[in-house]
Amino acid sequence: MTNNAKQLTGYVCAILSAVIYGCMPLMAKYIYAEGVTPMTLVFLRNFMALPSLALLSAMQKKTLKRPLRQVLPLGIPALFGCVLTPVLLFSSYVYIASGIATVFHFVYPCLVLLIGLIVLRKKASPAVIISVLLCLLGVMLFYDPGTTLSLGGASLALGSAVAFAIYVVLLPRFQTEDFSGFPFCFYVALWSSVIMLPVCLLSGQLSLPTTLLGWGLALLFGTSVTTGAVFLFQQGSLLIGGEKASILSALEPITGIVIGIVFMKESAKPAVLIGSALVVASAVLIAVGDLKRAE
Repeated sequence: MTNNAKQLTGYVCAILSAVIYGCMPLMAKYIYAEGVTPMTLVFLRNFMALPSLALLSAMQKKTLKRPLRQVLPLGIPALFGCVLTPVLLFSSYVYIASGIATVFHFVYPCLVLLIGLIVLRKKASPAVIISVLLCLLGVMLFYDPGTTLSLGGASLALGSAVAFAIYVVLLPRFQTEDFSGFPFCFYVALWSSVIMLPVCLLSGQLSLPTTLLGWGLALLFGTSVTTGAVFLFQQGSLLIGGEKASILSALEPITGIVIGIVFMKESAKPAVLIGSALVVASAVLIAVGDLKRAE
């Protein structure tokens, strides 16, 4: 695969991941109606994806037999990306509106950039820096000034941003050309399930679906989010880097806004529309700049 093709594939993966993540709240709403708690849903979204990840690995003739030295360390990115991030974000919804939580959560592209610049001593091009600033400004416009703000809720949402930024930075340390794709995603989901099950039990939050419909929705949710969105984000990060994949993932709340307008007959304020335009502009800027350099 040429460098240009890799860049394009990476951008497509990151954008598709953001779109699927943007559909997550709508899917979660129907699963909660079946008696499932948010903490249980974090467990189910990983556990229910294991069969499809194993099947897809087999179809691609990729073995799941891996040495322990490769498998055991994956508990670290799983903890930050697939456990702490959703648990903190979902918990923040108890105290603040999901829209405000989204604003705090999506500071993580800036955190990824800062970690890269300060801790890893990486260099960032002017296009990347401008894209991050446009993305941050666009997401900030989603905030509704008339909504009350809880310090505890904001702290939880910001904590989810920190956790996911660490996950994005850690991914390249564990993911390689030899160990990536569906097998890699399988073990991250397996670790996430192993961590979340005792958390749900100890917190008294384990509430499994009681109907066949509920289990079907949970299976669909796990397959689409973990087999789809998580896998695509990992692939996008591998091909174009975590900073750029993070910027493109800001298309997630825009997907949520579009779904709200189309399916829930919600209206979008002018500030939200301007913010959405800025996020799209940041994604276009970084993609066009990269593809031109590749050519």
